[in-house]
Amino acid sequence: MTDSLAVPSASAAELRRRPIGLGLMSFYGTGAITDAVVQAALGTFLFFYLTAVCGLSNSLAGVSLFVALLFDSLIDPLVGSISDNSWSRFGRRHPFMFIGAAPLAIALGLLFSVPAGLSNWTLFAYVTVVSIALRISHSVFFLPYVALGAELSDGYADRTNVVASRFLFGVIGTAGAVALGLLVFLRGPQGLLHRAAYAPFGWSCAAIALGAAAITTFGTLGARGRLHRIAPTHGSFARHFIKDIVEIFRNRSFVFLFLSLLLLFTGAGTTATLALHTNKFFWKMPNAMIQVVSLAAPLGVLLGVPISVFLSNKFEKRLVVIACFLTLVAYHATIPTLRVLGLLPPNGPALYAILASLAVVLGAVVCCAGISFQSMMADAADEHEFLFGTRREGLFYAGLNFSAKAASGLGALIAGLLLDLIHFPTNLATHGGVNIHISEPILRNLGLIYGPVVALIYASATVVFLGYRLDRRAYGAIQAGLEERRAAVARDAAELGAPSAL
Repeated sequence: MTDSLAVPSASAAELRRRPIGLGLMSFYGTGAITDAVVQAALGTFLFFYLTAVCGLSNSLAGVSLFVALLFDSLIDPLVGSISDNSWSRFGRRHPFMFIGAAPLAIALGLLFSVPAGLSNWTLFAYVTVVSIALRISHSVFFLPYVALGAELSDGYADRTNVVASRFLFGVIGTAGAVALGLLVFLRGPQGLLHRAAYAPFGWSCAAIALGAAAITTFGTLGARGRLHRIAPTHGSFARHFIKDIVEIFRNRSFVFLFLSLLLLFTGAGTTATLALHTNKFFWKMPNAMIQVVSLAAPLGVLLGVPISVFLSNKFEKRLVVIACFLTLVAYHATIPTLRVLGLLPPNGPALYAILASLAVVLGAVVCCAGISFQSMMADAADEHEFLFGTRREGLFYAGLNFSAKAASGLGALIAGLLLDLIHFPTNLATHGGVNIHISEPILRNLGLIYGPVVALIYASATVVFLGYRLDRRAYGAIQAGLEERRAAVARDAAELGAPSAL
């Protein structure tokens, strides 16, 4: 066993075996509103705001958001490792949640308050610096938050319920941010191009994110007794950090989850970045239908929560994920292509009904995949303790967080570069607004990017995910082995008269 293995507490282990009450589940789930509001604001509105409204080039907008992701790729494992190896009277997760919440909210507000009159490169510098600040503060808050969820219960099924609560509250945050944008601040025919409306939208989202972060941080303090407590580490932090990184990549389950998630969220990020462009110009939807379709996806996620819990309890989680992947591939490979070929109904109620219905289905599919993935990540963290004798939830979820941020980093870079490649115009607010004429070849290529190109990314994710093998039976054997090991360590500690850790 390694020097970082905790001496387990029987009371903590017993608490983790008890079902999580509705109150704690609600307090914990509320934290997902913070992440959902941030991700919805960035994924749905930011790229369009920077390019169509502020005039930043498609490529520079993509590069700016990707540069922030590169910084994030260094911060995520650092925060995860420090969180994994720290302890205070507030536990090893909550201090980071306290520290990260306020800077995250401030950076979100500033990102939608770009000063007027900035040149292309000055605008690029402003967006890049603020995006980096947002990414760092997001890591400081969100990584310990999701790692906390993996420690609340040891139950194979109960963990799915914990993740489901995150998704349920995430729906509230996503729908709230999208509705706040499309129905309140950016409504009307020219609303999406109304620059002055973005600052109050951004600061309103920031206030919601900060409030939800405060509720979940204070509300879950009472659950510290459930958490694993590690023995203090000794020696150089850099040495421990490098050792930890090498160690988690020796875990086969983590490697396949990490790589498939990276591809999944890259595809999702590309579609999210292109969503307003595609809905407005490729599908040629009126604003009312953009609102309906944009809000249909959160509705689908809401429906996906109970569906996911049912499917994960009845079938293996990996089978659920594979089915979700194949559905995403089928949608992007066929529906936009049918539009390009003229095989869908013309613009009107029939087409809009199809698109809205598919948005609900896709929301449910993404929800099922996401809940299963996060539940499997918690299972893989227990497998890691079984294999290596260490708890690494923070680093595991650093991998998850990095993958999720690819949705607005790597996905935005791909979208930006491809939009410039097909010569899609920018600064629409001063060049004809929403009535600007865009040639049919450009619109066709936009549909092909949104369709077959994204389908290829999802297909790659499916192939990589096939390497994941941890199932219910294997997890049961792991839990039995861990309980036996912890009981032996507790007996040894009692014989030596040592106090047990939490």
